[in-house]
Amino acid sequence: MAFEARRTQRLEAEGRSPLQQFLEEVRIAFGNRPFQFVIGIYLCSWLAVQITASIIPYFVVNYMGMKDADVPTVLIGVQGTALGMLFVWSHLSKRIGKRAVYFLGSGFWIIAQAGLFFLKPDQVGLLYGLAILAGFGVSVAYLVPWSMIPDIIELDELQTGYRREGVFYGFMVLLQKLGLALGLFFVGLSLESSGFQEAVAGQPLPVQPDSALNAIRVAVGPLPTVSLLCGLVLTYFYPITREVHAEIVLKLQVRKESERSR
Repeated sequence: MAFEARRTQRLEAEGRSPLQQFLEEVRIAFGNRPFQFVIGIYLCSWLAVQITASIIPYFVVNYMGMKDADVPTVLIGVQGTALGMLFVWSHLSKRIGKRAVYFLGSGFWIIAQAGLFFLKPDQVGLLYGLAILAGFGVSVAYLVPWSMIPDIIELDELQTGYRREGVFYGFMVLLQKLGLALGLFFVGLSLESSGFQEAVAGQPLPVQPDSALNAIRVAVGPLPTVSLLCGLVLTYFYPITREVHAEIVLKLQVRKESERSR
């Protein structure tokens, strides 16, 4: 972080505008090839999270015929499981690697999304079971991309001699906001184009046309699944394996020991 402050001071001393400073950070981030994969993995994962979170209230109330009060319970099933599984996946990733954990979690998640797509309105118990299963996958969306960032930082340090945490973590936060905006956009667009009828306060829920109900099912199943599959492809080709990371750490240790002995 000290380097980030020094770099900012240097850019300001050189008379660079905020736009020029931002472009410099973009160059640093996108010049790191493994980080490009992490960007894609995180965006795909977070987009799936946001699409699912945005459509669940409509799925529970309009498709399943449940009450508004049931929506938080379903979401707690997902998020509560995701929180608990963070510790399980974190421990498991140390044994089998981050890529394997991402594949396992995403597999559970895709099964859950497929189950929601084929769910019938009277299968309320199964809905909660699938919500818990989805939480297994949502957990890796939170954990794995963020856990890859330290590997990126160490690789960048090996290549440049500097630690630039602020640049990489800053872009991850930016992607988080982008995923939220895209998720809301896709859900809103699909509902609007399908003829979805908005509820009016104080009046009974309107009867939704079949086109709107099908749009809700597509948004809760196939749409996030496509995003997850793209994330799986990127994870498969992610270049920093456990062996590569061990080599990076070893080279950094050798360099630091060499610098101390001078």
